Amino acid sequence: MAINPLPEIFTELILHQRKKSGLSKTVKHNDEDVNAVAYKSFKEAEDVYRKMFIQSDPLVVEPVKVDDVVMDYIEKIKFKELDIIKKRNAVIIKRNGRYVTFLPQSIQAQFAREQFITLYQKIATGLQNRTYDNVTRIHELCQAEFPELVITRKDGRQVQLTGNFISLERFETLLNGRYSQYQTLNKTKVNDTPYKQNVKQQKSVDQAKEESCPICLEPLKASECETLPKCKHRFCRDCLKRAFQLKPACPICGEIYGDLTGTQPKGGTMHVSRDCSSLPGYERYGTIVISYYIPSGQQGDEHPNPGKPYQGASRIAYLPDTQEGNKVLKLLDRAFKQRLTFTIGRSSTTGQNNVVTWNDIHHKTSRDGGPTHYGYPDPDYLKRVQDELKAKGIY
Repeated sequence: MAINPLPEIFTELILHQRKKSGLSKTVKHNDEDVNAVAYKSFKEAEDVYRKMFIQSDPLVVEPVKVDDVVMDYIEKIKFKELDIIKKRNAVIIKRNGRYVTFLPQSIQAQFAREQFITLYQKIATGLQNRTYDNVTRIHELCQAEFPELVITRKDGRQVQLTGNFISLERFETLLNGRYSQYQTLNKTKVNDTPYKQNVKQQKSVDQAKEESCPICLEPLKASECETLPKCKHRFCRDCLKRAFQLKPACPICGEIYGDLTGTQPKGGTMHVSRDCSSLPGYERYGTIVISYYIPSGQQGDEHPNPGKPYQGASRIAYLPDTQEGNKVLKLLDRAFKQRLTFTIGRSSTTGQNNVVTWNDIHHKTSRDGGPTHYGYPDPDYLKRVQDELKAKGIY
């Protein structure tokens, strides 16, 4: 709220407000039963006016509810990315139980919150969980050769490993070769975002790719291997086939091959309309209005809790009616048809589970308010959303 100064027309004045009980009365400032005070000097009256009638409306940065497994992985494996967000915005990101808070409350904290959500969603949708027996040998193998996997003890006999597809596949292949009599695979949770290795891991894989398959680590045979045409990474044909059943993307670099299909519930609609009003930053142009509707229903096999009901959603998003805005609109239409715009999970704002949520393609759901309120002006938004769509193979 903007603070408008009192007009200094009179040298003396009185601030007067209705009493809590409903009666009108002018009182002194130490009376706790009223909301207003009386002063004679203009300066004193204006100070009280600012304090009592003009609220500063401080930015409230809501905490983000997180999953323990995902957050443990971020803190242990992706702590550098988390530190970058902290330092870039000069904020403290603190984990309190199932919630992550951002301090001090400020515009920078809101930016940090948005960046954290982006990081969290990318990590969460790229993780798999697998449960194994034989705690001691699992720890030995992970500590020696798979530091990118997070180990969580489930009970006295079992552990849960959390990581990306290629790391878990390599781990399981090596485990089967060394300790096959001890290993029991109980359950695998598969998500659909490609994992991108860090530089050190990438170099290691690139150096070994001529000798062995990056997934199973077995020697590559010319008659049984396949080279991906765009990124040139090579794999055993059977390993690549299994990986592509989860997602048509290179398990090493994430390059998309073919049309990626997401987990967005079926039966939704995307309606597009236009109006002549302009968005901040695009005053010469009209506005594209996108109305999404996903009805409630029952989760399928590709969803987190098959057979359970999920709550649908209605969302409205805005684009400038420019040449680039219309380009983004076509890309968003493709994403929606490929079921990539939404997914089913836990809402990062309400904490409610089994609901339709955005799937890491950010939309402007407000006309104004800037980036911190998911609105305009935001001159880099159209480029950012195209980068997000390109990561899903849409460009």
